[in-house]
Amino acid sequence: MANQTTILLCCGELSGDQHASVLIREIRRRLPQARILALGGDQCLEAGAEVLFHINNYSVLGFSGVITGLGKFMRLERRLKKILREGVDLFIPVDYPGLNLRLAAAAEAMGIPVLYYISPQIWAWGQGRLDKIKRVVDRMAVILPFEEEIYRQRGIPVEYVGHPFVVDHRLPPPEPEPRRTGVGLLPGSRIQEVRRILPALLEAAVYIDRKRPGEQFVIGRNPAVPRPVYQREIERSGLEVGIDDDAVGVMGRSRALLVASGTATLQAALLETPLLIVYRVSALNYFLARRLVQVDTIGLVNIILGEKLCAEFIQDNARPEQIGEEAMALLEPGARREGMIERFKTLKTMLAGGGGCRRVAEMAEELLRK
Repeated sequence: MANQTTILLCCGELSGDQHASVLIREIRRRLPQARILALGGDQCLEAGAEVLFHINNYSVLGFSGVITGLGKFMRLERRLKKILREGVDLFIPVDYPGLNLRLAAAAEAMGIPVLYYISPQIWAWGQGRLDKIKRVVDRMAVILPFEEEIYRQRGIPVEYVGHPFVVDHRLPPPEPEPRRTGVGLLPGSRIQEVRRILPALLEAAVYIDRKRPGEQFVIGRNPAVPRPVYQREIERSGLEVGIDDDAVGVMGRSRALLVASGTATLQAALLETPLLIVYRVSALNYFLARRLVQVDTIGLVNIILGEKLCAEFIQDNARPEQIGEEAMALLEPGARREGMIERFKTLKTMLAGGGGCRRVAEMAEELLRK
């Protein structure tokens, strides 16, 4: 291997940025002379990658967001393919399949090995992508245990490496029950999500406040979303709600959570905090998703557990009365709350195993040596 080994890594979401940053540190530990170019965010930058394209400039919500920004995404794809042509030794796509599978096809055509970390959600969008993945991906590193068998059955080289929240990131231990207080609101990681989902969470909080005066409410702020975005919605609600920059802390300290669908549902469950799931998108995005998504539950924690343990309030069903009643049931001691906590306790065992990003970095080294 040459001293100037060049790796291109592409992630398009904040969760991908978080997980990819650990992988970048592991690769740099093993290959200190490697140059890692990235489509990534602040965490990839802090880990030592050269972030040529920042994900904040390409963050959209749903199909309509992609269509609106089509020209920008086409230019990004052309520039990334140009980087591949100029001399890359390994391509590492991280989730984000729309762009990454097209880049993987380009890399494969150029003879560049492809190590895909964090599988596209083929179990949600159908398995039609598996044939393409088999053609363009050399190794697949998956983070959900049931994904391994899906790929293995198609003859795709795959390895389960454990989930980053269990293997790579050290979440704090669950807070003891007597020290938990209030209701946490987690309205998503993007401005568009917060603007659509936070009003529904606040309406539910107003409903809860009428039924349980004195209940505390706090929003777990995502660093990618400016504080005024939250403050405007809070002012409209007329309710006293705090904003905490430590979203993980909010998840761990709250007695119950109202969470936007996404990776935060899994983080909260690993912290053993009872939760319900809320999601709203535009009418167009919902119409398209209903015809494409092939699962009957959207919450990641529900998908992993194989049951709709956490109630889901989606689109027009995200009504304050329903959300509020479910939240109050979770706040009270009893079978609903205790049963959910007991199921959450099984997650760490389910998602452990594998070597995490340490193993993925080893796989990268193996492909570079071929």
